[in-house]
Amino acid sequence: MKTSSQLRSGYLDFFVKNGHTLKASAPIIPQGDATLMFNSAGMVPFKPYYLGLKTDLKRATSSQKCFRTTDIERVGTTLRHMTFFEMLGNFSFGDYFKQEAVFWAWEYLTKDVGLDPKRLYPTVFKEDDEAVELWRKVGAPNAAVRLGEDTNFWNMGPTGPCGPCSEIYYDLGPEFATGKDDVVGGDGDRYIEIWNLVFTGFDRQPDGSLKPLARPCIDTGMGLERLAFCAQGTKSPFHTDLFSPIVSKAAEILGTDPQDPKHALGFRVIADHARAATMLMSEGVIPSNVERGYVLRRLVRRAARYGQLMGFDRPFLNLLVPEAIEIFAPGYPELRAASEQVQAVMKTEEAKFLETLHAGEAELAKALQKSGKNLSGESAFRLYETFGFPLELTKEICASQGVAVDEPGFKAASEKASEIARASWKGSGENDLAAIAAGAPRTEFVGYVAQECTATVVASSPGLVVLDRTPFYAEGGGQVGDTGDLIAADGSRVLARVADTQKHGGVFVHLVEMGARLLVGTELRAKVDAERRARIKPHHTATHLMNEALKRVLGAGIRQAGSYVGPDKLRFDFTYPKAITPDELAKIETIVNDEIKAAHPVVAQCHPVSRVAEFGATTLLGEDYGAEPRFLLIGPKAWAEPKNRFSLELCGGVHVDNTAEILAFKIVKESSASSGVRRIEALAGKAVEEHAAAQHAAKAKAQADQLARQDELIAAIEALGGKAPAKIDSLKQLEHVLSQLKGAKLAAQAEAGRKTVEVKGVKLVLQRLDGADPKSLRGLSDKIKAEVGSGLVFLAAPGEGKLSFVLAATPDMAGKGVDAAKIAKAFAAAHGGSAGGRADFAQGGAADGDWDKTVESLTALL
Repeated sequence: MKTSSQLRSGYLDFFVKNGHTLKASAPIIPQGDATLMFNSAGMVPFKPYYLGLKTDLKRATSSQKCFRTTDIERVGTTLRHMTFFEMLGNFSFGDYFKQEAVFWAWEYLTKDVGLDPKRLYPTVFKEDDEAVELWRKVGAPNAAVRLGEDTNFWNMGPTGPCGPCSEIYYDLGPEFATGKDDVVGGDGDRYIEIWNLVFTGFDRQPDGSLKPLARPCIDTGMGLERLAFCAQGTKSPFHTDLFSPIVSKAAEILGTDPQDPKHALGFRVIADHARAATMLMSEGVIPSNVERGYVLRRLVRRAARYGQLMGFDRPFLNLLVPEAIEIFAPGYPELRAASEQVQAVMKTEEAKFLETLHAGEAELAKALQKSGKNLSGESAFRLYETFGFPLELTKEICASQGVAVDEPGFKAASEKASEIARASWKGSGENDLAAIAAGAPRTEFVGYVAQECTATVVASSPGLVVLDRTPFYAEGGGQVGDTGDLIAADGSRVLARVADTQKHGGVFVHLVEMGARLLVGTELRAKVDAERRARIKPHHTATHLMNEALKRVLGAGIRQAGSYVGPDKLRFDFTYPKAITPDELAKIETIVNDEIKAAHPVVAQCHPVSRVAEFGATTLLGEDYGAEPRFLLIGPKAWAEPKNRFSLELCGGVHVDNTAEILAFKIVKESSASSGVRRIEALAGKAVEEHAAAQHAAKAKAQADQLARQDELIAAIEALGGKAPAKIDSLKQLEHVLSQLKGAKLAAQAEAGRKTVEVKGVKLVLQRLDGADPKSLRGLSDKIKAEVGSGLVFLAAPGEGKLSFVLAATPDMAGKGVDAAKIAKAFAAAHGGSAGGRADFAQGGAADGDWDKTVESLTALL
């Protein structure tokens, strides 16, 4: 029996032997293609070849990491559905066509894998007689089954490339039969599709007619998980070596038998979601409430709940990560470097969910008791907003109890919450930007080569101006927008001050001082604040250097999660599970400064987005870079030797021409930005010099303040008749000497002016102490209590017309019904103040007055 690793490598080797170029899997996250959330098929990275944008490859083969969101709820309920999977594929771009595709598919399955030909059932498009004949020629014992356009004809869209396809099914045997749908091409479990051969031979015209392509192509896809299921002869894909190590580890942790029918679904969900979440996290996706992060959060929380249903209330998914990584490591060895980070993020996310799971389930149970057969959208949204229950999880729990969820109501509640949030954010101006950009032509940006140019106003409204061309960089990619001036064409005066620049679509909108209104057609000169731009550029290039340095020190698995590049500093957020150590920060800083000293050229070139993977350029998850993005390379020979480089990223920002222009780099702060995301703030260029000068000034001031305080303490000590130490080690040393002298003076003062009276059998000691502080009063009251043995101690210190006081009671006073707090509060209230405390000690403040009357007032309260 072949392992999944052997099946993967065997497939690739087979097609390499047959003249195909082996291509590594692209990331699950499409690079430079914002139209896709995830790569969902093996052909996605080859789109440029199918569209004729690239022609340097005739044949290719790959094992592509894929993810499909549509199957999350069906995972485990069938033998076919899973979220993450690997798609084996062989591709022809105008080279071979149907005959080779069919012959190689049959040879690989029957000879290399060794599947029984009698259990293989090819299907074809009902009108494709050529494919029927090809399957007969290869000797397929089962005649090709003709199926309709809905299953066996592929379209890229309403128009464009399309063609018939031939799907190959495998008969698992009668023991897998589930009912009337168990036919070739049906939805039953007995016959499972393992390979789809797409014959892209036509171009669909607007009128629906099919025009033969000049370069017909082949696109095939076979799920490794399904192939392993058939080749290894297991009960399900979840029993193959692509899932079983995770299932076994989960069973060990949960203490539950995976063969128990009531837990079978739970183990399948856990295994699938643990694999998928591991792969997403390894590419830098972080759980969140939007887009890819939301999909990841659903996976973790759904799997965690199944663990909880098995009686396990602690995080455990992180313990399955090593098993998942070892399953895929033979094909993707780089995963091992991300293991620690993935485990940390997984544990944090699961723990966060478990904190609210019980409360959320209790809330849902209450709602279900009132809801009958329908849960309102408002209730479902409250579960999401308050307890982190994804709508899909709520639907799943409700479905198990025969309750439907009002999804339109959920959407309405969500939109209402968004509207409230938007209304609370004043002055965004987004609607104004959209309005002015809607009728304006695309702006020509000249800011890479010039900081001043002539331009014409093409759209204008109060506070907003659009020009036909501009040197002003619009905020994007973390870099702030440019500021500057719009000057009369003859240079005689400033027409408007640009406070910011934003971009809406391809239109650059200049935010000018309110009140400035420029008429459409006005010719002017647009001039960027050159000094400010000169401070931004080193920070942006240093950000690229630091991004690469972080990968070299912390591991290639880190991904950018946000940034700020301004004239004052740079801020960089990235995925990492723990605080960066001082040693690691020092290494990062040293690497960046070494590259600055190396004086590397910094050169940008535009290339087709399809070359991102070829160059190995760093991209930001989900960013749409367009068809011809800007590649920024930092290296000793620049584009003359692009592989001999320090950094290569897709970036539209402004940069220095040489790293030496950065001058210096300094990390000033490292902190947590959010769960699983760290933040570094740093300085570059002149900001480093200014920071050093500010630190030097602050240190000098601190030293001066320390000397002044030292002189002040020495004077205070001498005023009390004391003498400062000959050798002064610290201010604390002097403060201790002064405190001792004050205490001695206070004690002497107390001895001299203490008054003791007895009221209703209770001894009351009173003392007014000039210059004492509350802390001293408390300490002295403890000393006097010990001397008195039984009674109350009232000590007061006057200052600025007020009297600070303490009232302390010896332990036996409680037995006599004496409460220091009650007495102190009554005394303070009678003298325009306030007090608080306990029965044995209270303190407060009151208006200062005649001491004898104060004594009378206090004794009257006993």
